Amino acid sequence: MVTAKALELEYRYRVNHVVNYMEDHLTDPLTLKEVSDVGAFSPFHFHRVFKAVMGENVHGFTRRIRIEKAIKLLLFHPNRSITDIALDCGMQTPAHFCRVFREHTGLSASECRDRFPLQTIAERFRARFTFEKSTELSRKLAELPIEIRNLAPMTAIYARYRGTINEGKINSDITGLFERVASWLDAREALKKGSMTVGLILDDPFITPDGRHRYDACITTEQRMTPTGDLGIRTIPGGKYAIVRMTDRPDTVKDLLHLVSIEWLPLSPYIWDVSRPALEIYFPNSLHHPDGQCEMEFGIPIKLNEASFW
Repeated sequence: MVTAKALELEYRYRVNHVVNYMEDHLTDPLTLKEVSDVGAFSPFHFHRVFKAVMGENVHGFTRRIRIEKAIKLLLFHPNRSITDIALDCGMQTPAHFCRVFREHTGLSASECRDRFPLQTIAERFRARFTFEKSTELSRKLAELPIEIRNLAPMTAIYARYRGTINEGKINSDITGLFERVASWLDAREALKKGSMTVGLILDDPFITPDGRHRYDACITTEQRMTPTGDLGIRTIPGGKYAIVRMTDRPDTVKDLLHLVSIEWLPLSPYIWDVSRPALEIYFPNSLHHPDGQCEMEFGIPIKLNEASFW
């Protein structure tokens, strides 16, 4: 007999699987029947289960992540046309994109791009701090080791978090998910010395509203595994990343990483590759640092900015 708790975990696993599919096929129309089939639900049942798990209906979620992707492209790909961005985000016509974008943000896409260039975002962000704090952040930013690294794809077992990712302190819920994945692997003798602890940031916390951030707590494995409950198996995307190594207070880490993306990245020959999530690589025992600090490598997915060569 299937318990209510087991059914809840199974539904959460299947909805996560569907959401992964939706993100991989965001440029497609994505009908309710198509995505419910992916999760092995009837359309009516899937609609109810999806809302219970995600806190929003299928249509609202799909529209929101499309618009949030568009915002990211508008900010970090200033030379791309709005029509190209609309099509890349799964909007079938520019007119439909403009209407939905304004409904979601209160602005047109061109107004958003004009009002919020990265330089303006950086200036407003720094205005929150005292002169002394801003100066300290500038010094630390200049001293940060930033390495361009090609990572190979990695297979991982993951548990998904939904909530608010970073409030300037270590997120105990996310730490607990890493521990749950580690315990599951250890019980199956699959937690090896070479296993990596990796967090995938599926939503940009500076774009997605608090409470709706998604984060995958992953531990890599080379063994063929069949996860149970709501744990899943996924591939951590490979490719080129700007890797920032940091050991600092969580609030300072949060501020510095934002400055890397809005100040360092625009001056580099690279742009944000929005087809892949940003990631965090944690060192052994770094989730329980004795001084309460974060010790990790943060990876921004990047690709060459072809416009900078013309």
